[in-house]
Amino acid sequence: MKRPHDGTKQTHSRRAGQRAGGGRTVRAIQVCGAGRAGDGTNTNILTLGQALKDQGAWVFMWREEVYSNIQTRDSAFGLRAADRPVFGPDDEFDILEAFDRGALVDVTGDVRVPPIERLRAGGVVLYDSSPRLDYPNAGFEITPEMVSKLVLGRGMQAFGLPMGQIAKERFGRYILRGSVALGVLGHLLAIPEEAFLSRLRESFGEGSELLNQNADAMSVGRQHAQEQGWKLSKMALALAPGQKDERQLLLGNEAVAAGAIVAGCRFYAGYPITPASEILEFMAEKLPSFGGAVIQADSEMAAAHHVIGAGVAGARAMTATSGPGFSLMQEAISAAGMTETPMLIVVCQRGGPATGLPTRVGQEDLNETIFGGHGDFARIVLAASEPEAAFYTVGRAFNLAERYQCPVFLLLDQVVAQSTYTTPILDPSRFDIDRGKLLDEAAIARLHQGNGWRYRRYELTDDGISPRVIPGTPGVTTYYVNSNEHTEEGYISEEAAVRKAMVEKRVVERVAQIREDPELPPPLLYGPEEARVGFIGYGSVSGPIQEAMERLAADGRPARFLELQTLWPFPSREVREFVRGCQTVYAVEYSAGAQLRGLIQREATGPMPRKLRSILRYDGRLFTPGYVIQQMGRGI
Repeated sequence: MKRPHDGTKQTHSRRAGQRAGGGRTVRAIQVCGAGRAGDGTNTNILTLGQALKDQGAWVFMWREEVYSNIQTRDSAFGLRAADRPVFGPDDEFDILEAFDRGALVDVTGDVRVPPIERLRAGGVVLYDSSPRLDYPNAGFEITPEMVSKLVLGRGMQAFGLPMGQIAKERFGRYILRGSVALGVLGHLLAIPEEAFLSRLRESFGEGSELLNQNADAMSVGRQHAQEQGWKLSKMALALAPGQKDERQLLLGNEAVAAGAIVAGCRFYAGYPITPASEILEFMAEKLPSFGGAVIQADSEMAAAHHVIGAGVAGARAMTATSGPGFSLMQEAISAAGMTETPMLIVVCQRGGPATGLPTRVGQEDLNETIFGGHGDFARIVLAASEPEAAFYTVGRAFNLAERYQCPVFLLLDQVVAQSTYTTPILDPSRFDIDRGKLLDEAAIARLHQGNGWRYRRYELTDDGISPRVIPGTPGVTTYYVNSNEHTEEGYISEEAAVRKAMVEKRVVERVAQIREDPELPPPLLYGPEEARVGFIGYGSVSGPIQEAMERLAADGRPARFLELQTLWPFPSREVREFVRGCQTVYAVEYSAGAQLRGLIQREATGPMPRKLRSILRYDGRLFTPGYVIQQMGRGI
């Protein structure tokens, strides 16, 4: 069955709702919490985000500045709360929580850009004015004079109070200064105290000492802000908490792991690697409750081979990795191709090569995912741009892997994998599990019927798909899995006729079938058909591109966007038609080598140097709508 011709017009439900806003400007508040690794800044931002979500906001939270080395380096976390779904950061912050001097200046002297440089004119600096800070912030104290000098002439407001000192003297816990800051923000953003307390009860338990201390610390901060008359100017975000808010805050990695369990995955093997480790952690905690098994392997190479073994044994199995770990898996991936073993690999991309930028975003593994491994074999590469899409895509990925008995890859990037999104309730009933040609005992008995039939793992069939069985199924006396070239029975063979027949079954026929499968997620098309400027991208670039389109439309420059959800087999026809309908098309990606543009040129358009251009980012920082628009004039 051919993919429907209007497939590119299908839109993901929540993102379609975002585009249905009539092009109105999103109303949002963007906050940055900046301190030092280990000082609780991340928890501060997460708690603020939870409270805002519970008040009706759509929240997106990301890692603005997290260093991969295990030191007390500068760290910063971003939060954007809006009156509609948002899928990425804006260009500037409205509020900066400065928990030490690193939020304001480059204390390392290594050309670091401190978060205050992204604070907008008229923004607010909320800073800890304690004369002495504790570890890990000790030595990086902020003085009022320093702040005054930095905000002078920028139209910014500066609110300082000795949060660390208050936390130590009043509660004996320096870490509670984050709750003092939350009290101030609760006042400034008109967040009810109960919105914070309900979340703290979940964490610490009703009546616990930690709950009471955090609540008291927030009250101190809120009361101080009220007494000082601190207010925000021109930062209104009208929120209306629902009676029953079923939305949830999810990391992309958490959505992938949850989707895998719903899809029937019962074996996971992995090795810890950023930014994929949350999948391993989620599976280790949850999968055993569903009768599954989790192995923390001694290497990524071993993890991939464990997954092959589990797949041969009949389990739906997967692993997740990134950059260096993915490179180690290539031999195993080829083995899965030769043995026709279904497996799912989630590739959480980061900046490379080698160790590269473990905690920062990249999309530099696209080519390796599509063309990696040695030899020719069928594969499928899918992508997701946010957790809801990732949750459901995992179900499709397992179906495709077992239907075509080949490796399937789900591409995320660090932003999707490790950022927190407000996600509508996820519906497991939407999953339809298809295990392909997996024969059970009854099917084997029907095939026998005294006719001399015997099971052959690599049987040449009319549809080009060999039947699978679980080893030990009654009626199957011989079962060979072989990574050498082999006969239908699985015995080693190097004869030309055997080789030709097996390659045509395993590669030529299989790839042709995959291309026509309607379950391959089609591209998503956004924007008016008459627009002559187009964008193509996948993954986390989707949100910034869509907001850039809104700004362009408001300026009288309509644009279109084709979001790719299947990257291999490449949707050549849809991409070619999209490019043909535009005057200029920008491939937007986190790659210095323009890997996506190269793929478009190879599979769909040819060179087209004047029409097809790139907007690239490879400094490890996130795309924003303003950055996309700014780079349009510099497209290469």
